Amino acid sequence: MADHDDKLTASEEALLESFFSAARVEEPMAAEPSPELLARVLEDGYGVQEGFAEAAPVIASAGAAAAPRRSFLAALWASIGGAPGLAGLTAAALAGIWIGLRPPEAVSSVTASLLGSATTAADTTASDDDLLGYDVAYADLLTDG
Repeated sequence: MADHDDKLTASEEALLESFFSAARVEEPMAAEPSPELLARVLEDGYGVQEGFAEAAPVIASAGAAAAPRRSFLAALWASIGGAPGLAGLTAAALAGIWIGLRPPEAVSSVTASLLGSATTAADTTASDDDLLGYDVAYADLLTDG
């Protein structure tokens, strides 16, 4: 880290004090802008407002035909996000079907335990562990003080 010297020398303090004393003596700046500046700002603002008035939308009269409504499929296509959204939904659906039909071993054992599906005797004798890999035989030791 760099060493910082926070102490000022006498010449630096004198220089700073001269600046502070000059700031105390001089009259404060005017808080309001000059009238010329205000006139230029207002002139620019009026010019911008005129530009908005020229580009104002035209309101259709009662006799004009209304804009055609979109079909349900067009609205659905737009809400999905078009082709990129449909591609993402398709990938997620295929991944879900794949995991559902051929789940990984960890997922299938958790699902079987949660749903209470039938297990064979070979499955129960193979492991004495619960879902988290914790030995059930020591559970009583933890609960008894």
